Amino acid sequence: MNVNELILDKVRSLIFTDLSDGSVIGRLTKLEDPSLQTAAEGEEITDAQGALISKIFRAKTGKFSATNSLFSMDLLALQYGADKEIADDTNKIVVPVEEILTVADGKVTLGHDPLGEIKYIYQLENGQLAKKFTVGTAASATDFEINGKEITVPTGATGRIYVEYEYESTSAVRVSNSTDKFPEAVGVKIFAIFKDMCNENIKYAGVIKAAKGKIDPSSIETALTGTGKHSFDIDFMKDYCDEDVDLFSVIVAE
Repeated sequence: MNVNELILDKVRSLIFTDLSDGSVIGRLTKLEDPSLQTAAEGEEITDAQGALISKIFRAKTGKFSATNSLFSMDLLALQYGADKEIADDTNKIVVPVEEILTVADGKVTLGHDPLGEIKYIYQLENGQLAKKFTVGTAASATDFEINGKEITVPTGATGRIYVEYEYESTSAVRVSNSTDKFPEAVGVKIFAIFKDMCNENIKYAGVIKAAKGKIDPSSIETALTGTGKHSFDIDFMKDYCDEDVDLFSVIVAE
């Protein structure tokens, strides 16, 4: 097989791997506008009159850029240089939550067991916070009482109540952006599908493989909208502890 000109059908997926053991630490499957860029520094060699004799190139660089169609917690963790924390029974994650509850028989019931004290609840009028009530030992005209998830609202309070609190979840993930953490080097494999230019029914598997890469954290924009995209850049780097001088490889196979 000696293929040359091909139709790039699509970039199917991208995986990030741990440099120490090769395990997959992140996978993206909805990539848009993928782009592979290379560059090198050039130094001109001139004679005494300034005429160009030759040009020497060195310090070759490579970069892969793309946009993920969906918000990705794996990608966010890699961009922030953080671990994606996954909650379970022994490692609960504290989750802030707000609830709007309708008063029934002078009470409202929270969706979760609150962590810590709820000091205030609020009466809603026309969708806006209108009155603030304070927790007390018993419900009164200005105070509310809470037992577990059940809140007895102040006497005379009706309609809808706004409550903001925190609870411990065993079903959540968390990515923290700490000021002292930055992306670590990872292995990168980008899987693509090619088609023969004369017979599109003939397909080839393609891989762009970099032994070492690092996500660029210098500018990270994450659109917080339903139609927003999650863009990223990966700089490829040579592993100076490896005799292999490849920056990255492009592989096409049947």
